[in-house]
Amino acid sequence: MDSNVSDFYSNATENYNSEFSVYSMTFIFQQVVLAIVCCVGLLGNTLVIYVVLKFSKMQTVTNMYIVNLAIADECFLIGVPFIIVTSIKKSWIFGGVMCKAYMILTSINQYASSIFLFIMSADRYVAVCHPISSPKWRTPIISRIVSLCAWICSITLISPILIYSTETEQRNGRNGLNVTAKTCQIVWSTDNSTEENFEEQTLSMAAMFILYTFVFSFAIPLCLISVFYCLVIQKLRNVGPKNKSKEKRRSHRKVTNLVLTVVTVYVLCWLPYWILQLAMIASQKEPSHFVVTLNLLASCLSYSNSAVNPILYAFLSDNFKKSFLKACTCAAGKEINATLQLENSVFPRKSKLGTDKFRPSRATSICPTNGEDCDVGLLVSKTDASTSKTNVTFTTENKTKDTIVRNGIPSTPNSATNL
Repeated sequence: MDSNVSDFYSNATENYNSEFSVYSMTFIFQQVVLAIVCCVGLLGNTLVIYVVLKFSKMQTVTNMYIVNLAIADECFLIGVPFIIVTSIKKSWIFGGVMCKAYMILTSINQYASSIFLFIMSADRYVAVCHPISSPKWRTPIISRIVSLCAWICSITLISPILIYSTETEQRNGRNGLNVTAKTCQIVWSTDNSTEENFEEQTLSMAAMFILYTFVFSFAIPLCLISVFYCLVIQKLRNVGPKNKSKEKRRSHRKVTNLVLTVVTVYVLCWLPYWILQLAMIASQKEPSHFVVTLNLLASCLSYSNSAVNPILYAFLSDNFKKSFLKACTCAAGKEINATLQLENSVFPRKSKLGTDKFRPSRATSICPTNGEDCDVGLLVSKTDASTSKTNVTFTTENKTKDTIVRNGIPSTPNSATNL
């Protein structure tokens, strides 16, 4: 977020105290909203992580990326109490170590969130546009490797913050008195600078860092996400209505719409913040009270993005909704799994015999109820009739019938279903 946390909020508070009460009310409103966002966001994202890791049917490739996104959001929300206390005390009181930790946790979210949204968009592209080859790439091992690379990339991109963030002391004149206040900020070392041009070089380095953050944490990922979703939307429009029922085409769009909605909300929450940051760089003037007010509201909106994602999952995904409700009622894991719909790319579980419990074949659907949350495998385009007559057969478990095992393949009389 801001490279100088305590200095920005203390100056804002001081300016508000000398102005009309509207500014003071805006500042108080922001603190209240930040406190609500912190509580709701930490609770919601923790619940997302719990239900995905706890229940086997929730462990899809897309959901595992959502878990990493939730972890990044929690890193961002952990810094909210530091912001609230600093704005009230008008000084950083947590020490140098916590200053660096705060800067790292807050900054890594900006990169990790955009990177995982890009990965989720790329995953949707592979699942929708390349359904036959997608099972080879959408596997547990590859998803873990991709997630690890995303975190390493995020840490690499915030290396300037690792090096230059520190706690400093500044003297502010208030009512004719010199008051020393500690600040948590990024101090750019300029070895060749003199006292005359030190401030100018510092402002120049800060502007360059804001542009650096904007390009790598927002602009580039957003462009790549747009490219992938243009291809996905084009593919979905070419799905042949004669070869696929409306229910199956709608189920394909369900997971894609979830990811697209999360991306859209992310852009809407962060775009005002970046517009104001770039505008302040371009103006090169001391921000007015109106601009400071807008910046406070924009930063509050950016923080709210980390809390709104679990709410989106609950409204847009039936499986997440059921998992949240069952987890809150402390229901048993088996009972919850029984109510969930089996989605494509579920991570296979090893049974007692050493075989995979769920192992969908390539380009097949494992959506017995044609539920909207099912991530159906194969899409048939209007110009491709080679797979229009494919029938996929699978067996379902029935507790009231005995399962016959022949040649290692379980089968139940009259249990075959054609999709």
